[in-house]
Amino acid sequence: MTIESFIDTLNTEQQQAAFDLLWQRLSADARTLPSPTWHREVLAYRSENPSSSPKMTMSEAKVEVRRMVDERRNSR
Repeated sequence: MTIESFIDTLNTEQQQAAFDLLWQRLSADARTLPSPTWHREVLAYRSENPSSSPKMTMSEAKVEVRRMVDERRNSR
C-alpha cells in the first residue's frame, strides 16, 4: 500500500490528525525543514521595506512569533 492510498482510507478527522503529527515532527528541528527560497525572499523584502506604521518593532514581532510557535508546539 502506498502512502497516498493509505491516506485515501482515512476520514477527514484522521487526515487532519496525521497532518498535525507529521508537521509536529517535521518542524521540531528547523534544520531538517529548510525555508523555501520564496519565503526567504519575502522575509528579505519585508525587512528591507518595513511598514510605515508598524504595530510593533521587528524584535517585538520576532519574540511574539517565537512565543506563538512555542505555545503551539507545547499544546500538543
